[in-house]
Amino acid sequence: MRDSTKFALLTAGGSALCWLPIVQSPNLQLPAWCPLIALAPLCAIATVLFGERWWRIVLAASVGTFGGLVAGFIFWSPFDSIGAAFFPIPLLIAVALAALVSLLPALILSKIRPTTFGPRRLLWIAFALLLATGPALVAVTPVVVARRVARNDGLAQLRFAALKRAAELAAAQHGGPDRICEDSFVRQNYDGPPFSDDDWRYIAGNYVQQDGYEIGIWCRQQNGYTIDLLPIQKRQYGSKNFCADETGLIGCEAKWVPFREACEPCEM
Repeated sequence: MRDSTKFALLTAGGSALCWLPIVQSPNLQLPAWCPLIALAPLCAIATVLFGERWWRIVLAASVGTFGGLVAGFIFWSPFDSIGAAFFPIPLLIAVALAALVSLLPALILSKIRPTTFGPRRLLWIAFALLLATGPALVAVTPVVVARRVARNDGLAQLRFAALKRAAELAAAQHGGPDRICEDSFVRQNYDGPPFSDDDWRYIAGNYVQQDGYEIGIWCRQQNGYTIDLLPIQKRQYGSKNFCADETGLIGCEAKWVPFREACEPCEM
């Protein structure tokens, strides 16, 4: 196999691997442009090591990006049906950016050659490290996500228990469960993980977001209330749902029934 073909295949493979941590599901929530940070030096080194066919490096980076994103989409299916319908748009944007990012170093560095063994060996080591970046991030993602989910689940459980106690105290102190959202009564009795002032301003009748969870209190629900906590995205930020109402019932999901939000029992 010719050196030009080897470099093209390595560059295409490295380009594909760069994008896997982004499309993996669940993932580390890295910015969408992060793969370009690894892709640019990868293509620059490939161009220096084999610059006579610099256009092959550009083509390989584009094809690798396309293949990596499509393979990740097929393997992990990270989008719902609506997101999947729009997947070709970010796919084409990513391929265009990969072509641009690889073209610039190819044009600038195509005439540079390492003349001694030392620099060439260092370039190969850097090239190998860049190739390993994507797989390494994919490998550590399950551990990082599991810790994030466990942390968020723990905080959500503490917030739920504190909101439930605060609502029950507010109902007992201020004339019934239908008045708990008046005059910050719940906030006065709350002793859990902190909310911001804006969160307290909007939490009654809306969802606010804290530590991977959406949290809402629904008041004046047929002389009652409903507290609801759910992950922003299951498996990505949290794994549990919490719900309680004025009867003391603890469930796993709030659903709309005639005239109010009601807690649904947890499935066994």
